[in-house]
Amino acid sequence: AYSAPSMLGFSGEDYPAFVEKTVMLTGGSAIGLGLILELYGLFSSRGSSAFTVNTLAAVVGATTCFALGAIALLTKGSSLFVWHPILMSAGVLFLATGAIDLLKRKRAMASAGPRKKMVQLHWFMMDAAYISMGMGLWAIYANKSKPLAQHFVSAHSMIGLAALGLFGLNLCGGAAKTLLPMLSGRSMSLLWTDALHRYGGFLAYTFLVAAVVSGLYNRVVLLPDGWGGKFEIPDSWADAGKTWSYGTLG
Repeated sequence: AYSAPSMLGFSGEDYPAFVEKTVMLTGGSAIGLGLILELYGLFSSRGSSAFTVNTLAAVVGATTCFALGAIALLTKGSSLFVWHPILMSAGVLFLATGAIDLLKRKRAMASAGPRKKMVQLHWFMMDAAYISMGMGLWAIYANKSKPLAQHFVSAHSMIGLAALGLFGLNLCGGAAKTLLPMLSGRSMSLLWTDALHRYGGFLAYTFLVAAVVSGLYNRVVLLPDGWGGKFEIPDSWADAGKTWSYGTLG
């Protein structure tokens, strides 16, 4: 049974239902907001930016996660386990990818006003991506009724946790770069460049994609006895299967 925080007043049966409803509504709202922002960005930049490879990646990512999510919900129904890959894949393949596309579109704009608008859309879409992924993490954590030492023991979960950490640090760094000028009475800075932010974002995005791929392809447990136990790579580490994509989609 679940060990729900007693301070919240949940019973063992009520807590999973609460988490499922919360991640569904919050994560779904983040995805819906991201869709609006992406469409608005495409509409706003239609006269100065072409349909690029980044746009194509965002469209393919959105189509993939929406299709997988629809199939999963129609065939398996709503559950914490199902919402984890839906929200994680949407956060990475659609929202984060779309945010990158919007920022790339800024380069083709000559005036400062439209460029600032694209930066703001990029920022808000990255926030939406982090919310979606955060809800996905909560869903899978609440789905497993295990001690903390038994969580994050697979290659997929370790890569995903590292990716979320890198993503969060880069998000905070970008926000600080934008908002800190306001402490000295100036307006927020939207048109800035920073190599650390750019390369940090690339590293975080690479880890995120690796987490999605590893989660869809197979399940490799590296700490079978949990944290504090022996680290081992199983002989079947390269074999496909035992994942959401196989178990949910058949």
